Amino acid sequence: MGDYHVTLFTSPWNKAECDQARQFLEEKGINFEEKSIQDPGAKGELAKKTGRTECPSIDVNGHLVVGFLPNKWNHLLSDEPLELT
Repeated sequence: MGDYHVTLFTSPWNKAECDQARQFLEEKGINFEEKSIQDPGAKGELAKKTGRTECPSIDVNGHLVVGFLPNKWNHLLSDEPLELT
C-alpha cells in the first residue's frame, strides 16, 4: 500500500458500519486519523468536502468516498496512481 494521509470520519449513530471501516483500515495496516462528526469542526469539514455528513467516510489525500465501500476504498489505497473520472 502507498504512503497516504488518511482520515476516517465516524459517527456514533452508525457504530457497526464505522467499526467495520476502522477494522478494515487496521487490518490493512493503514495509519489513519479518526474524526468523529460529534465534533462540530469535523462535521463541518466533512460537510464542506462532500456536501454530506454520512459516516463512515474516508479521505485519502483529498480523494473522498462517502460510505463504507470496500472496493472503492481498496482502489484509493492501492499502489497504483489515482485516476479521477
